[in-house]
Amino acid sequence: MAKKLDLKIESMEPGKLQGQLIATAKSKKATVMFDVIKDLVPLSEGDRIVIEVLEEKPKSLDKYVFCGHGYKVPSEKSGVDILSVWGILFVFEPQIELEPDKKYYVCISKREQRRRSRKKAS
Repeated sequence: MAKKLDLKIESMEPGKLQGQLIATAKSKKATVMFDVIKDLVPLSEGDRIVIEVLEEKPKSLDKYVFCGHGYKVPSEKSGVDILSVWGILFVFEPQIELEPDKKYYVCISKREQRRRSRKKAS
């Protein structure tokens, strides 16, 4: 099972801990909310990112701004999967079919920002 989500960070709100932000990233089909420690993970509102959930550690970590392993945790809310990666929570809605007690790698990479071509006035 490998899941790859292409998302845009819509908001970065302050969390309860100093230096913590809660990012909300969305696509047409999914929403992922996750903790960001701003001094460690260089992400900003408006960034286009790819979140990969993998069963095996990637061979190369160079392309990622964050990669860690964790486990699914129980959720009282239906329709979501929650992964805890060293205490950093990732909430996936809708569910991405995670299994309890199985180790997963969550890796985030930034996508290149698309540049809009501007037409020169004649």
